Amino acid sequence: MEPGRTQAAHPVEAGYPPVEEDEINLLDLFMVLLKHKMLIIGVVFFAGVAAVVVSLMLTNIYRSEATIAPREEEKSASSSLTSALGGLGGMVAGQLGLGGGGSLEKLEVMLKSRNLTIRVIEKHELMPVLFADLWDKEKKRWDTDEPPTLQDGYKLIIENLLTVSPDSDKGTLKVGFDHEKPETAKKIVDYYLTELSEILREEVLRDAAENRRFFEAQLVRTSDPLLREKIYNMLATEIEKETFARAQKYYSFVVLDPPISPDIDKKVKPKRSLICILSVFVAFFLAVFLAFLVEYVGRLKTDDPERYQQLVQGLKPWKRG
Repeated sequence: MEPGRTQAAHPVEAGYPPVEEDEINLLDLFMVLLKHKMLIIGVVFFAGVAAVVVSLMLTNIYRSEATIAPREEEKSASSSLTSALGGLGGMVAGQLGLGGGGSLEKLEVMLKSRNLTIRVIEKHELMPVLFADLWDKEKKRWDTDEPPTLQDGYKLIIENLLTVSPDSDKGTLKVGFDHEKPETAKKIVDYYLTELSEILREEVLRDAAENRRFFEAQLVRTSDPLLREKIYNMLATEIEKETFARAQKYYSFVVLDPPISPDIDKKVKPKRSLICILSVFVAFFLAVFLAFLVEYVGRLKTDDPERYQQLVQGLKPWKRG
């Protein structure tokens, strides 16, 4: 020791309490798990059995899908019209859109629209199909005082049953419907494609009729030969567009892969194996938590009876409830 320096007193000798180490002893934790291994095994076992039973009770759900794509004919038709009619023809082609002017974005929005879904439900009487558990087939009436509404049907379809998946890279869009009956899933996808086409067709025919009336009225008022020729050409375009719309089975889009009735072993839900695995994992972590909780309460009862009694008193209202 250097002269003039005093040796620091040991914490215990100086009257300070010894420093407790906060390090967790992994062996102690493992011993707690071994001590309560039957609790852990029991919780995991019963959770696994319950998951198997519940998953087997769930109804199989099947999905029928169709792949569609916007038609390409309107692009070439619009280009031809622009060349034939000049600047005025370009304006007409751009505004009126010969062939429908379908796009992935428009098709996706319309498939998810309230208008289309409610139209499908009403036209094909799908409310008893969507809410079969509330419908009495024999009496043909609802078994509840508050029958579901069209808005309930729309919400159920959009949130749980209908899938619309666009693929911008491929320029395609998948339409799927989930149902416990494979044939019903296929039929409803067909309903959606048919009604989507009809809405688009009706829109174009309505616009074409309005434009034809306008051009015919302009012909009566116009005497200039050049201008009359332009109007005749535009009128012919409206007639061509109307004829084109009526001739197509599906207007504005093509069905690349039509819907089929899924095989009985090709369910999409429930994923029983995933349900069982997740249930066992969750049960294991819950069982470990319970094991440490039981160990803590047991030590609290022995080491600190006063706090243990406070805990018991605090839990009494829960027991009475």
